[in-house]
Amino acid sequence: MSPLRQSVRHKSIHQTSIELQGREVVVTIHAMKRKSLRLGINAKGEVEVKVPLRCPQNELLAFLSQHTAWLENRLTHFNKVEQSQKEKMQYLGKYYRFQQSTQKSKQPVLIEDTCYYPQSWTEQNLLAKVEAWQRTQAKEVFEQLIDKWWPHFSQGALIARPVLRVKKMRSRWGSLSSKGNINLSLKLLELSPSIIEMVVVHELCHSHYFDHSANFYRLMAEKLPDYKTREIELRNIEKSCAY
Repeated sequence: MSPLRQSVRHKSIHQTSIELQGREVVVTIHAMKRKSLRLGINAKGEVEVKVPLRCPQNELLAFLSQHTAWLENRLTHFNKVEQSQKEKMQYLGKYYRFQQSTQKSKQPVLIEDTCYYPQSWTEQNLLAKVEAWQRTQAKEVFEQLIDKWWPHFSQGALIARPVLRVKKMRSRWGSLSSKGNINLSLKLLELSPSIIEMVVVHELCHSHYFDHSANFYRLMAEKLPDYKTREIELRNIEKSCAY
């Protein structure tokens, strides 16, 4: 563990660095109103730690030192996942390996088990380009499902037709706010159409009941009688893929 380097402070955000796997890794420290310290790796593979306001420096150092092995394991896992994402993607329940197209194109083309991406895309910008394309596809797929199902919910709903927002969500597949926003996870696009449909219907049921009461599940069963089977399938995917 290396000593604290010169920190960068902006309001309650600080930075330091530690040595992991033979290289210096920047750690972003978020000081906030909380009682305990919490360590994690964000979506970009960056190390972050949340600490109580006025957390003593020696306590922070000890905490980081105690969790060095955990951090090394998490960073190794992150790097493996990132490498895998550069080799293949999952789209609507199927896997496609990446291959640069020999034809002039502006968008990826899916043929059998291969995703042929444009020649202008490089290994360095591949993940960013794929994500941007996936967002466009997700909006189209999700909007079509909302258009299909909203007529089944519009009468008696507590909100108007929900406005779609595609987000990168850590712990949820979707949510519906009382303001009328339906938030759906970008990662949903990886799953089969039947599971995506189940999540959309689930969220639309919240347009009548903003809870998970018996009335909510009765409505869910009325609209999608086999929803429990689809939920079990989703739970199995979560367990096997550690979403």
